Amino acid sequence: RLYPKSSFKMIANRAFCKFQTCMLLSSSGMRISNIANLQSYRRCYSSDLTDNELLDIFNTYNAKQLQAIKGIGKVKTGLIMDYRAANGTFDNLNQIKNIRGFSSKILKDLHKPENCRSRQKSSLIDQNLRESLSSIVSIDLGFKNFAYVHMNRDLVILDWHKLSFPSVIATNLQQTCENILGIRQSLPAADVYVIEQASAIPSHGASFNTGIPLRILEALLYCVLQPQKVVSMNARTVQSYFNLSKGRRKKADAIKKVLDLINGQSLYHNVTFTSQQIAEFVNNRKKDDLSDCLLQALTFYDREVFDRHNNLTCLQEAGTTNTTP
Repeated sequence: RLYPKSSFKMIANRAFCKFQTCMLLSSSGMRISNIANLQSYRRCYSSDLTDNELLDIFNTYNAKQLQAIKGIGKVKTGLIMDYRAANGTFDNLNQIKNIRGFSSKILKDLHKPENCRSRQKSSLIDQNLRESLSSIVSIDLGFKNFAYVHMNRDLVILDWHKLSFPSVIATNLQQTCENILGIRQSLPAADVYVIEQASAIPSHGASFNTGIPLRILEALLYCVLQPQKVVSMNARTVQSYFNLSKGRRKKADAIKKVLDLINGQSLYHNVTFTSQQIAEFVNNRKKDDLSDCLLQALTFYDREVFDRHNNLTCLQEAGTTNTTP
């Protein structure tokens, strides 16, 4: 009753994949100390925000973001900002109850994502990490290969590769887990790992049969990358941010964007490549995986680090150029 039908399907898909991941890791004997606890299993079946997630919102959102949340508004936002200025961050939700207007009922309502996040999207990383972040690894995961780019905050590419596996999903469960661990060992160290999240899975058909295993692979990789910071970015976010075409033309558009970056013809970013990286991209017969992980990295930096959510749209409207922040 709380969610429209499409949202319910999305939540069900996520819950199913998380549950399957827990079962796969448990049965294969892999260590899952970072996820095998009561809270993690509760998340397999609940879409509500945890106390820590809600507390993080109160501690990291700015005034504009807090005011946009249903049930807070301008007055309560002012009280929150005054408290943070005088006392620092909140240690627990009980401290928030001491602020006028925040009853137990309001906090309970704010645990519902449709109340707390419907009007303002939460950041993927907190302010401290945003300021200290030095590099990220952006990953595009497939069934037989994966591509990644290691990029620092000056948009210098440190590593950019596409690696192949006979098959990431093997008929043997243990081999599948070993393949995922092999991917983990191939990735360089970074402050944040960004995994491309596949688009919404349809309820039937061939896309459903391939979509569910791919989601499970994403969840497995998410687990083995812990305790490092790992975030997911929907492929449609990148598509919208770079104004890529839909359907079959999307791959060609993404490749053209990267070629513009290589040739210094991009209006948006000044990315530094090595000659070896350029050669590997140009000579690769299937360039779309390398393109996708690179554009995802740039989207992450713009939206999450440089706070340039509407930068490309503004540039397109104004017809002006821009350099790296």
